[in-house]
Amino acid sequence: MYHDNTLLEIEIGKALRASGISASTIEFFRDNNNITTYLIDSIYIFKISTSILNEQAKYNRVRSIQFVPRVYSSGSFTISDYKYHYMIIDYVQGNELWSVVNSLTDKEKYEIGKEIAQFLNYLHSLTNDYYDIGHYIPTIPRYSKSWKEGHLEYIKILQNGLSEINIETDSQKIIANSFEYIYTNIDSLDYQAGAKLLHNDFHPKNIIVHKGRLAGIIDWECSQFGEADFELSHLFHWCIYPMVQENNLDVLLKSIIKNLQTILTVPDIEKRMTIYQLEHELNQLIWNGKRQEEERIYRINGWLNGKIAAFMKL
Repeated sequence: MYHDNTLLEIEIGKALRASGISASTIEFFRDNNNITTYLIDSIYIFKISTSILNEQAKYNRVRSIQFVPRVYSSGSFTISDYKYHYMIIDYVQGNELWSVVNSLTDKEKYEIGKEIAQFLNYLHSLTNDYYDIGHYIPTIPRYSKSWKEGHLEYIKILQNGLSEINIETDSQKIIANSFEYIYTNIDSLDYQAGAKLLHNDFHPKNIIVHKGRLAGIIDWECSQFGEADFELSHLFHWCIYPMVQENNLDVLLKSIIKNLQTILTVPDIEKRMTIYQLEHELNQLIWNGKRQEEERIYRINGWLNGKIAAFMKL
């Protein structure tokens, strides 16, 4: 429950002053997943939620890497017995890559891809002893066994979840084909370089560009540890199944793949990426059920029919 803007702005002003920030303008920026953000003087972002914000720790572990917004402070305040949690971070000047991709030249897309690859090389140099298995959230957190074993457990969870979804008989057959593909090719996940820190929601709306250059990477709440190639999962489905058909990311994604050191040495990359995409679609089916059945089954068919292999050969 959010109170009127006057009360909120008073408390936001207090939080800003407590952080040593003198604000002239406080503007609504956007709402996303129970988090409201305000733009402060076009310099800072003020995130507020009635739920605890766990992003600060995730931002802190990447604070030394270029293109990550700086966190200034976090805390909470109460209005009429309602507790609000907040965080103040840098506002990254620029635009979401998704909104400007068609205004970029192929050369600019390629150069941005190189900058992204360099950024990911630094990010993936941060390691851990455990994997977090899952898309967006760690379905199996702090997993100490192998990458393949973790995905085998994840797949069982997906199978159990899908058994409770009421979907068409034809869709069930395609889902069965998905699991058959995964189990047939699961040995492609034998290769592992260890748990690397991943953004884990790495797509064109979280990549900010300015004047044809990479400007920042935002929204770190999903970050977790996994194999480096898993990082490209979202870029692949945004590229191959774009929500806006005219938005072409092929040049950028190919540049990232070519310049990303941690990807070039991975064997069976096409099979691995196909498994990740199938897991993603199956997970979305569990989360969204019938209302996304047609879309997810359409995509699953594409992955099973070699969409990734076809893209890699372009």
